[in-house]
Amino acid sequence: MEIINKNDASLGLTPFDILGFNSEEELNEEISKLIEIRSEFKTKTKVKSN
Repeated sequence: MEIINKNDASLGLTPFDILGFNSEEELNEEISKLIEIRSEFKTKTKVKSN
């Protein structure tokens, strides 16, 4: 069996509506949320893991 990997790299050329957003502004808002620094890193508090 042959495995074909077809991951096409998009450099931001896909329209916002194809990505499931109603406007370019909505897409930009979601991108901003994803790249926002988490509050625990802003305040330099330690994150505890159990």
